[in-house]
Amino acid sequence: MAPKPIPLPEWKWRTFPVFFAFALGGFLGLYMGLWASLNDTAFLVASVVWAVLLGACFSRLSTRWILSRRWNRAQQRRKG
Repeated sequence: MAPKPIPLPEWKWRTFPVFFAFALGGFLGLYMGLWASLNDTAFLVASVVWAVLLGACFSRLSTRWILSRRWNRAQQRRKG
């Protein structure tokens, strides 16, 4: 018998951690922009760091999406 899959969490977007992360991101983005405007090397370093972090986030989102689609297909095959 296959193990029972864990359901995806129900996200609550209007909570303190989400607003805190948004505010912190804006604050850090403002100061990162000021720092990066000082010279070209700082801009390159900042761009690479944020591009890597953004890529990691998109990778996580796409992996979750792919896994959830496979889970749905497997469940449909079992029912059908």
